[in-house]
Amino acid sequence: MSETMAISIPALIIFSVMLVFPVAIFRHLQLRLTRDLIVSMLRMAVQLGLVAVYLEWVFRLDMLALNVAWVLVMIVVATGSILRQSGLSWRRSLRAVLPAHLLTSFLTLAGFLLVFDPATLGSARYLVPLMGMVLGNILRSNVVALDRFFSDLRANRDMHIQYLTLGASEAEAVRPFLRSALRAAVGPQLGTVATMGIVSLPGMMTGQILGGSSPAVAIGYQIMIMIAIFTAATVSAFLAVHFARKAAFDPFGRLDESIFLRRS
Repeated sequence: MSETMAISIPALIIFSVMLVFPVAIFRHLQLRLTRDLIVSMLRMAVQLGLVAVYLEWVFRLDMLALNVAWVLVMIVVATGSILRQSGLSWRRSLRAVLPAHLLTSFLTLAGFLLVFDPATLGSARYLVPLMGMVLGNILRSNVVALDRFFSDLRANRDMHIQYLTLGASEAEAVRPFLRSALRAAVGPQLGTVATMGIVSLPGMMTGQILGGSSPAVAIGYQIMIMIAIFTAATVSAFLAVHFARKAAFDPFGRLDESIFLRRS
């Protein structure tokens, strides 16, 4: 099969004309999102361009230490984004949530070693894209889980205190909120898995086919990455909420508001 056709920058600029349709909808509904859309798209283009230059360098050197360092940077940046989008204080929550993502990443890498030999997995060509897909899904599931957990806790403080008053342990008192948070985070992942191949042709499979791989090879990789993504999303969401709640309460079992970002 032939190599993937390159898309030129002028072609991408012309293709971006399609954005006039969402802009028209925003203006029609007076959503005031046009500026945010333009800024977000420009940021995406600049960031991806810089990453492309950096990854060309990383792929060319292909040093294990450098590859692992890049993955660690990805984990830290993802954690920071999760905390910001969840409305949690970086200072109060980073030490609690970051270990959840490190543990999940190590678990995922151990799983990949069941498929790849260490030399192959350690190469930039495999390690960086695979962990990038996993971390992207960890980010989405964790934002949903943390946001749901703490918003439910804040809205139902009396229920939480009542559980504690009736003799429940801290873990038992937060279990209904943890259950709700995990259901919200994992539900969309289950829906994606259940409809894959019928409703949607997944991104990794599409990319590999465009890159010249046979559909059979692409399907094998897609099944592997979906198992990794679902496992990582579930485990990381559970651990992130579990660790974050340990830093969220004062010695009397009350929710400490200092864990949340201050809104100006």
